Amino acid sequence: MATERPHKGWVRFLTVLVGFLTVLAILSTWVDRQIFDTPQWGETSLEMLQNPEIQGQVATYAVDELYARVDVEAELKAILPGDLSDLSGIAAGGLRQVADRGAEQALGNQRVQNLWRQANETAQSNLVAIIEDDSTVVSSTDGRVRLELRPLIIEIADQVGLGQQARDNVPTAVGEIEIVDSEELSTVQTVAQIIHGTALITALLLLVLIGLAVYLSKGYRWMTLLWIAAALIIGAVIVLIVRSVAGGIIVPELATVDIQPAAEAAYSIATDLLRSIAITVIWAALVLIPLAWLVSPSGAAEKTRKFLAVPFGRYPAATFGLLGLVAFIFLLMGAGDQREFLIRLTIVILVALGTWAFSRTLAAAYPDADFAGVAEFGQKAKSKARDAWSGRPDLLAGHREKREASNAAAAAETASVPDPIPAAAQSAPTEVLVASEQAVEQQPDPETARLDLLDRLASMRERGVLDEEEYAAEKARVNARLKDAGG
Repeated sequence: MATERPHKGWVRFLTVLVGFLTVLAILSTWVDRQIFDTPQWGETSLEMLQNPEIQGQVATYAVDELYARVDVEAELKAILPGDLSDLSGIAAGGLRQVADRGAEQALGNQRVQNLWRQANETAQSNLVAIIEDDSTVVSSTDGRVRLELRPLIIEIADQVGLGQQARDNVPTAVGEIEIVDSEELSTVQTVAQIIHGTALITALLLLVLIGLAVYLSKGYRWMTLLWIAAALIIGAVIVLIVRSVAGGIIVPELATVDIQPAAEAAYSIATDLLRSIAITVIWAALVLIPLAWLVSPSGAAEKTRKFLAVPFGRYPAATFGLLGLVAFIFLLMGAGDQREFLIRLTIVILVALGTWAFSRTLAAAYPDADFAGVAEFGQKAKSKARDAWSGRPDLLAGHREKREASNAAAAAETASVPDPIPAAAQSAPTEVLVASEQAVEQQPDPETARLDLLDRLASMRERGVLDEEEYAAEKARVNARLKDAGG
């Protein structure tokens, strides 16, 4: 631990900047993934449709569009024979209820869900193409991005027997939800491109600033790591708070009371990736805490460093080879996404530089480190564990209560029966037995005398005055003595 802290002001500034960039990186990464990652958006949209509240609203919308374009009453009147045609209005109302239930059931069908996902992914792909200024897409879509749900409406109509009527009467434009208008095209392109670039730049800059702060804080790097971990956690927590507060403001503003449950579900699902990214940052920050402890001046950390000096100093090729394999696997996991791969590559480079500097420090501090200290540590740990086990508290409450009850019963029994041997004499059982034998031998009946003395021996064994070996020896001596006396 250095008495002076070089670059303390810069390190503090960089730490605060890390916290600010953490918030910006999480938000921009979330928006970037939702806008430019088509499979991610398809998965999110599918999860929305699988929500019961959203299913109900989509089913209601589809049936409303179907009844608005198809004169169900007239269709039924043409089908029903004779006087039954007068009941077509009632039948149409009843069919509406059937259609509502059938629509919700249809939205749970895998085929219908695939249509929903395909429609969302198509709209998202068009949006990305427009943002990237693909002239072919712009000319074919007139600079508009629409979510087309007509196939979904037709599929629901099939569920209630109105599929052909829907195909004949529902125009192509029905069920289109406009996402981006051509008048908004320039603004959308500018904002999206800024976000697309910001997501990668902020993530990489965040990692570089962390490495720079650690590099500048020579002599107190463990403290810098702790403060950086705190900055990352605070930034992630701020994002989670903003997500929660924004949901409480945005949903009531954009949705009427009757559809607010569905809107809240949609908001929760759409921002679930944001929550996931924030939690990942928190876990990454927690990893810095044991690293800070490892380079701290504490005694336990020094012993750990001395242990690590053995593989780094004596077996550097094997040690760095193993770490390189771990780094390769880490990079391979992000190979499918260029942005994620660059971030992982930056992390690997920073960790590699830190590990190299750490190994040089270990080699200089512990040039003669070997595994003797490890064996000594193991012996000490084993001894402490053995001592702790021998002095462990009696945690078996049931056994303790049973033992206390047994002791109390024995004490009560002893108190109720006169002790033929004075308590002061229990410390000298041999002398007491001799006196008892002399008293018993004066009785006229030898057998009665023998049984009486054996009973006293048994009583002394139960009270712990005699152990089993002493009891057996005294019993044999009494029998032999009384036998001689009787002979």
